[in-house]
Amino acid sequence: MSPPGPYPGLFSRLSGRNQEPAENRHNAAIPTVTVRPMRTRTTLLTLPIAAAVTMGLASCSLFSSQTTTATKDLEVGQCYNTVSKDSGGDQAIGEVVVVDCSKAHTYEVIAQTTFSDDIKDFPKQQARDSLGQGFCLGEDFTKYVGIESGKTSYQVEYLTPGEGTWAQGDRKITCVVTQGDKSQVKGSAKNSKK
Repeated sequence: MSPPGPYPGLFSRLSGRNQEPAENRHNAAIPTVTVRPMRTRTTLLTLPIAAAVTMGLASCSLFSSQTTTATKDLEVGQCYNTVSKDSGGDQAIGEVVVVDCSKAHTYEVIAQTTFSDDIKDFPKQQARDSLGQGFCLGEDFTKYVGIESGKTSYQVEYLTPGEGTWAQGDRKITCVVTQGDKSQVKGSAKNSKK
């Protein structure tokens, strides 16, 4: 199999139960020098006003001396920042900087699940959205944050395999929470009941 070309960033905005029509999704190719598998971040908007929130990422400062982690290797309870303001949004995300949750961070991993082993072909966006939305807004969210997703002040997003990482065996969906404006916070969302 030849290495995949530029990875399209798939970014869907979901408001609770309704998915935006496919023609409203933004797809952007990421120019690369080195081919690296990427994962896709999708946002679930849980507040009515969240639809008005700009989906760009806040600039993260001076990560040059920090170690990056592949998004497929993130674990529940980890907090992280993107490597640059150009990561995420409507682009694919390959690596992030994991930080202690007591330090300033933009995202926190709250739950993970995987696609069934019997799904051999890379699933369409609708299938990834269905599993991500159903799982990330469900009881695992409530267990971690301590409140139902419909009552939270957090914006819920999830990372899914990209076509390149799928070909390498990545089947993980990673649920994360962030502030609607992507501002950094200190402290964990675990049992925060926010």
